[in-house]
Amino acid sequence: MKSLLALLVIGLFVFSQAGCGSKKQDAAANTTTASVNTTTTEDVATNSIHPEAQKLFDQGIEFDRQNKDAEAADAFKKAIEIAPDFAEAHLRLAMSYDVLQEKKEAEEEYKKAAETYQKSLRQDSKDAKAFYNMALAYNKLGKMDEAAKALRQAVKLEPENDDYQYEFGLALGHVAQYQEAVNALEKALEINPDNYRAQDALEHAKIDLQRWQSMVRQQEAIAKRQSAKENKNDNANTSSNISTLPTPKPELE
Repeated sequence: MKSLLALLVIGLFVFSQAGCGSKKQDAAANTTTASVNTTTTEDVATNSIHPEAQKLFDQGIEFDRQNKDAEAADAFKKAIEIAPDFAEAHLRLAMSYDVLQEKKEAEEEYKKAAETYQKSLRQDSKDAKAFYNMALAYNKLGKMDEAAKALRQAVKLEPENDDYQYEFGLALGHVAQYQEAVNALEKALEINPDNYRAQDALEHAKIDLQRWQSMVRQQEAIAKRQSAKENKNDNANTSSNISTLPTPKPELE
């Protein structure tokens, strides 16, 4: 029975990892096109961002819109030189490096983005935008559990943001939390019925949930049959032991 339970656990783990394996590649694409919450000039005073760093950052955003990726990367780097803890500049620089196929540099900047967002959240734990953007960095680093945790906080702080709910649904799918993924994506569509990305993701999430539930039922049925078989064998062995006991001899008078 113990071996069957172990098989059940292993089977479910393999299923979840198989799903996550293919989805990690999708996640990489998603974060490149994901809607990053961008710091604007109006945020400078509240977030204590150096004005010159903000100006360079804005230039980088404009270069990015024009598909001038090298120029964008250069602007983001200059912004970081002035403001090393400018988390979004690190995130945007990482994305620029990604497009430029500079993978090592991109990974380093994603790590720095996650670290600087963590630092800023220690100062303001109610910043939903920071949680959301930090999740994008974790996603690109392949840290799906951390991404899901960060997005859980983002949707907790801003539950009516359909982009947050959409990304949360994707992240939950990557960590095999299929029912929660379906719930989050349905919430995204409830908020914004025109969120076509969420519609497509919801279809896939429902398929994953059905496959998962089917596998669980199959493994439970196998475990139940094995348990019944072991109980039957135990009963048979008990009966056999009783029948082979020596017949007591009558006492001599």
